[in-house]
Amino acid sequence: MGETVYGGFWRRLIAAILDQIILLLCRTFVFGVLALILYANLYLFEVKTNLILIYGVFGVLIFILNIWLTWIYYALMESSSLQGTLGKLALGVRVFHVDKRALTFEEATKRYFAKILSRYILLIGYILCAFSSKKQAMHDFIANSVVIVGRT
Repeated sequence: MGETVYGGFWRRLIAAILDQIILLLCRTFVFGVLALILYANLYLFEVKTNLILIYGVFGVLIFILNIWLTWIYYALMESSSLQGTLGKLALGVRVFHVDKRALTFEEATKRYFAKILSRYILLIGYILCAFSSKKQAMHDFIANSVVIVGRT
C-alpha cells in the first residue's frame, strides 16, 4: 500500500471556492423562491402595515435557513459514502477520520461548526493546514479528521 497523500492548503482552498459557488447557486434559487412567495402573499393580501417587521422576520428566517442549508450540505456530504463535498470530489480529495474510516454525521457536524470558529480567529485555523504534518486545519484537529487525496 502506498504512502498517504494529504490534501494541502491550495487544493482545499479551491475546493472550498467551488463549494461556495455551488451553495451560492442553491441559495439563490431557494431564497428567490421564498422571496417570490413572500411578495406574492403581501400583494395578494394587500399588506400595507408592519412591512418593516415582516421584512425583518423574513431576514432572520433567511439567515437561519442559510446556516441550516450550509451545515446540512457539508455534514451530509462529508458523512456520506462520497466522503466529501462536490468541490472536494472535483479535486480528488475525501474526508476521513484519522483512523481512516468515514466520518459519522456527528463528526462531520462538529467539523462544520469548527470551521466557523476558524473564520472568526482571522482564518488562522485554516492556515494551520499549510504547516501541520497531516495538512490538518483547526477544524480537522477538533473533529479528528484528515483530508486525503484519492480513495484510500
